[in-house]
Amino acid sequence: MVVDSESPHLRLQQQIDCQLEITPRPVLQAWERAGWNEEPGTDVDEAPLKYMALVLLDAIEEKAVRLSLDKDKGVTVYADTTYTLPQAPAHIIARGLEILREITGLHTASGQGTLSLGIRNDSLDLIIQKQAGQHVINIPGIGQSA
Repeated sequence: MVVDSESPHLRLQQQIDCQLEITPRPVLQAWERAGWNEEPGTDVDEAPLKYMALVLLDAIEEKAVRLSLDKDKGVTVYADTTYTLPQAPAHIIARGLEILREITGLHTASGQGTLSLGIRNDSLDLIIQKQAGQHVINIPGIGQSA
């Protein structure tokens, strides 16, 4: 398999699929305790893609309405309670956000794009809003109870 020829969107979806059976927050906490070490032999995008997949899965599992990501301030999730996730090094978050912008076509200082993901035989459209260095991901429909 030639990894470089795969689209960033496909690689993010593959990371999400790989992480579906785990609980994201303890994995993030363990990764943080291990010093955010990256697997030997992986390309430079592997850790940012894995981090974004874990962050998104945590927010989805917690039925968050949105999350905010900032390379300097980390990730804040807005669910029943507001909490922060373990903060990866700035270069991992920055590259993860860059990949999300590539996928959604956000090439300006501010704007909005849609990220479509397949999660457990369902699809979810996340709305990504960028304003300067701040990125807010809205998860429509997931945070409301029936």
